[in-house]
Amino acid sequence: MTRYRGAGLGRSILGLGFVALLALTACEKGPDREKVAAELKAGVEEQLKKAGGPAGQQVLSHSAVNVTPQDDDAYLVSIEGLKVQPSPEGYLEVGTVSYLAKPKDETSYSVSKLTVPQSMPFKAPDGTEKGKLVVTTKSFSGVYSKALTTFQQVDAEFADIIATDDQGAEVGLANAKFTVNVADKGGGVADATVKAILAGLTAMESAGGIFTVAETQIDAKYDSWKLAEYQAAALTYQELVLKQAAFLEQAATGQSGSAQPASLTPEEQKALADAINTMAASIKGGDFKIAFKDLKFTEAGEEPFAMGGLTIGTVIDGINQEKATLDFDIAHQDLMVNSPEVASPVTQASLPKSGNLSIKVSNIPSKDMVKVLTDNLPGMASSDPAMAQANAMAMVVALQAVFQSSGAKVEIAPSQLLSQLVEIKADGAFDVQPQAAFGIVGGLNVAIRGVDDLLALAQKTPEDYDAQQAMQSIQMLQVYSAREQGADGKPVDKFKIEVNEAGQMTVNGQPM
Repeated sequence: MTRYRGAGLGRSILGLGFVALLALTACEKGPDREKVAAELKAGVEEQLKKAGGPAGQQVLSHSAVNVTPQDDDAYLVSIEGLKVQPSPEGYLEVGTVSYLAKPKDETSYSVSKLTVPQSMPFKAPDGTEKGKLVVTTKSFSGVYSKALTTFQQVDAEFADIIATDDQGAEVGLANAKFTVNVADKGGGVADATVKAILAGLTAMESAGGIFTVAETQIDAKYDSWKLAEYQAAALTYQELVLKQAAFLEQAATGQSGSAQPASLTPEEQKALADAINTMAASIKGGDFKIAFKDLKFTEAGEEPFAMGGLTIGTVIDGINQEKATLDFDIAHQDLMVNSPEVASPVTQASLPKSGNLSIKVSNIPSKDMVKVLTDNLPGMASSDPAMAQANAMAMVVALQAVFQSSGAKVEIAPSQLLSQLVEIKADGAFDVQPQAAFGIVGGLNVAIRGVDDLLALAQKTPEDYDAQQAMQSIQMLQVYSAREQGADGKPVDKFKIEVNEAGQMTVNGQPM
C-alpha cells in the first residue's frame, strides 16, 4: 500500500463513521406517518449534502434515500449507493446503510439496528478494486436531541475491522467501542463526554513489518459547548477551506485558465474569519486524553521496539474568555529499543525506560490570539503565493507579540526520566516577559541520580563511541554540579538553571 493510498483508505473509514452519525439526524414526529417519512428523508438528504462538501469537492455521495414506516411507530431509513471518496486516487464503495429511527418524545428520537455492509471495496477511479474494508457491526443505539441538533447518547460496538490493499498492507482492529453522552445545560449549551476503546490494533506493512497496540483508550470532555453554533461555523469553515484548496490546486496544475487564479471573494474571506471566531466563542474548554497499552514493532522475527504504555493528555479552559489555561502531560512506561544503533551498554543503561513531562501554561491571551487568527487566516487563503506567505508570516509575528505581552506563566510540574542507572527529576517556572531577551525569565531545577554508576560503566569500555560521549557529558556536568547526599545515602547532582531578562543563563550561579 502506498502511503497516500493508505491515508486515503483511513480517511474513508473515518468518513464512513462521520456520515453514519450525520445521516441519523433528521426525524420529526407527527400524526401523518407519510408526512413524517417525507420530512425525515428531506432531513437525511440535507445532512448528507452538508457532510458531502462543496460542489466539485464532494467527499460523500449517494444514489438514493428511502424512508419506510414500520411497526411500532418506527421508520426504516435506507441510504443507497453510498460512496466515500477522500482523494482522487480512489473511493470506498460502501453500498447501502440503514437504521431504524423512532420518535422518543417531542424533542428527541432513538436510533437502533444500524446496518453497514460487512465488506466494502476500495476502488480506483476506473472501478478497479485496490483494497477493501471489512467490518462487523455488533451493536448501535443512540438518542438524538433536536434541541441540541446532535446525538445526546450513543453506544456502539464494531468488531473484526480490517482494511487491506492490493500491495499486501493491512490495518486491523479486533474490537472498537464508542460511547457519547451530552448533558443539556439549556440555551443550546451542553457538556459532552466521548469515550472510545480500540482493542487489538495491527498495522502490517507490505514489506513485512508489523506494528501492534493491544489497547487504545480515548477520553474527551467538552465544557459549555454551543453545539449548533459550532457545527454551523465548522461547516462554513470546511466549505471555504476546501473551496480555496481547489483554487490553489487549479493554479498549481495550470487549470485556472487565467494569469490570476481564482480566490475567495472579500465576502467569503469575511465569512471564513467569522467562522473561526464563532468556533472559538462557542466552547469554554475541554479535556482530551489518549492512552496506548503494549505497543510493539516486529520485523523479520525481531522486536526492535516495545513500550508498555504511552499516555498523552491536554486540558484547556477559557477558550471563549479573555484568558485561558493549558495543561499538557505525556508519560511512557517500559520502553525497550533493540537495534544496532543503541546496542552500546552505556546507551542501554541510560535509555529512559519510563518518565513523564507535565507543563502548565496560564494567562494565555485567548481572545487576542483568536483575533489574530481571524485577521490573518483569510489572507493566507489568497491564491497569490506571495500574499499568502506574507499573511502567514504576519500571523506568526502577531501571535508571538500577543503572547509575549500577555504576562503568561509557564510551569514545569514535577517531571522525571528513569533509566537502568540514571534518574532525572525536574521542575520549574518561567514568566513570559516582552522585554526579556529570550522572552522568558525564570528557572528550572534538575536533580540527577546515578551519574557515578553511569561513569563507571562507561569507563569499562573506553573505546566505545557512546561511552566516550557519556564520559564527556558527565565531566561537563561535574563542573556545574552542586552535589548532595540523597535520603538513600547515594549522591544527587543538583542544577539550578536560570535565565534572566538580559538572556544570561547560569547553572548554580555559574555562567554557561
